[in-house]
Amino acid sequence: MIDLYGSGSPNVARVFIALEELGLEYQAFPVDIFAGQQFEDWFGTLNPNRKVPVIVDRGHPAGDYTLFESAAILMYLAEKSGRLVPSGNRERYNTIQWLMVQVTTVGPMMGQLVHFSRYAPEGLPSYPVDRYRTQAQRVLEVMDQRLEERRYLVGDDLTIADIALFPWCRNLSLHLGEKEAEALMNVTRWCDELSSRPSIIRALLAQDVLRQKSTKPENAEPRILDRLFGRSGVA
Repeated sequence: MIDLYGSGSPNVARVFIALEELGLEYQAFPVDIFAGQQFEDWFGTLNPNRKVPVIVDRGHPAGDYTLFESAAILMYLAEKSGRLVPSGNRERYNTIQWLMVQVTTVGPMMGQLVHFSRYAPEGLPSYPVDRYRTQAQRVLEVMDQRLEERRYLVGDDLTIADIALFPWCRNLSLHLGEKEAEALMNVTRWCDELSSRPSIIRALLAQDVLRQKSTKPENAEPRILDRLFGRSGVA
């Protein structure tokens, strides 16, 4: 049994997807980010960096094993199951390199774009939004070119690279605009195929259960938002 602590974020979505795709037994527990639960002591013992997702593998041979950071969790679950990472040396590192594209570029750029688009104070210059949108668009165009002659990012089989990137790409029209999203034809085709995959449908439905149990951003207390976003010097 694996315990998953999470929220409605894209980084949590990919752990749900991996668990469903691998058919691993798990139970999910909500961490109410916009109520500040990540700052409570009990969660700090799971992850001192106070971010979701976190898993606790209750079936580890050496006893309960706690792991945070979603990319590390994906690698752990794949190696535990012997799936979602190709065995060949070249294909294995091709998978890891595209996983790192998410970690170093797609996630940070899209995350900052969403933040400045939704939560930035009124009257802030447009530079942050323009920069993060431009950088997100650039790396998505790289992905689009990669997918032009491939079903998935590494070849004909789903890998943790696809699972890591999909949650950040499935709502591109919302974040970039419909025209910009439609221009990414290969990314759109890839997203459509993944969206119809039974394991991903189950995963997103399971994540919705957590989302429904959590505080909505618009209902969060200002002091929680200040601490969450590091505003006014609050850490």
